[in-house]
Amino acid sequence: MKRVNHLPMPAEPDGPDACFCLAGRRSARFITRIFEGHLGAVGLTSSQFSILSILERYPDITVVELARRMEMDRTTLVRTVRPLKDEGSVVEGREKLGRAVTLHLSAGGVTRLDEGRPLWEAAQREFEERVGKLEAARFRELALSVTSHQD
Repeated sequence: MKRVNHLPMPAEPDGPDACFCLAGRRSARFITRIFEGHLGAVGLTSSQFSILSILERYPDITVVELARRMEMDRTTLVRTVRPLKDEGSVVEGREKLGRAVTLHLSAGGVTRLDEGRPLWEAAQREFEERVGKLEAARFRELALSVTSHQD
């Protein structure tokens, strides 16, 4: 695998590479290609795997809270969850909190997550190999800090 081991050229102050949005979207597409290349073997997208992982960690989370954790708008989240619900991996909670719908993993969802986990681990390793272990850790910390600074 090709490892990126050079420092990027500084962005021109008025060029397209100075755009935070472009830099973030490029990074997201690069990472998504790696993870979906691995997870596709079990028919999962990177977003679906993340949803299953979050539901494992936070059983009976509301759709609104899941959307917040995924940094997705609710409509996009519902579209992404639909195939997981259709196959029975994700089910709505028995109790609804007011109008809030809760979600949790079924036994089949746990199985899907278990099938995907070794592929996710391989994707993690590939990303680290391609960008460097230290750089990958720094990237994750920075990416997480960006979303923690919201209003």
